[in-house]
Parts: sequence; C-alpha cells; structure tokens
Amino acid sequence: MLLFGNIESASFFPLIFALPSSLLLLATTYAALAEKGRPILWRYAVLILVGVIGGGLMLGFISNGDPKSAATGSLYGVTTALCWILLHALTRWGVRAAIDAFTA
Repeated sequence: MLLFGNIESASFFPLIFALPSSLLLLATTYAALAEKGRPILWRYAVLILVGVIGGGLMLGFISNGDPKSAATGSLYGVTTALCWILLHALTRWGVRAAIDAFTA
C-alpha cells in the first residue's frame, strides 16, 4: 500500500513477501538477538539489514536474478522491517504503560 498509494488488489502483492519474512526472518532474528542479550537498538539495526538482504534475495530468486526485482524486494524487506520495528516499539511502550497503571 505504501508503494502504490491506494488500496487495490495490486497493493496487497507485497504481503506475499512481508508475511513470511516477518515470521521467518525478522521474528526469529529478533528472538535470537534478544536471547543473546544484545541492546535493542543493535537488534533493530540488524533487523533492517536482514530485511534488506532477505527481501532482495526472496524477490531476486523468484525473478531469476533480475536486479530491478531484487531492488524492489529489498525495498519491501526494509519497509517490512521498519513497520515491524515501529509496531514492536509501540507495543513495548504500551505494555509498559499498562503494567505501570495496573501496579500503581
């Protein structure tokens, strides 16, 4: 939707790449880095890198190595990673506020 600017059937095409990359790449990467005790900003930076590389590889392999498609995949990957980071940061803030309100 961010790339096309409207809601049409074509604007949902990136979901084919966003959902698997969110579950398989971003969530597992974040969990592994959190388990190792890495700082949160470092985890977010790695998620952006994984999004760029993973998205480029996913769409690059599907399109038989077309550089333009790989670049589009990287854009999808970084957009997915940034949305994941934003939602994660907002959730952490909201959960912390809810815990503070409940325990006050």
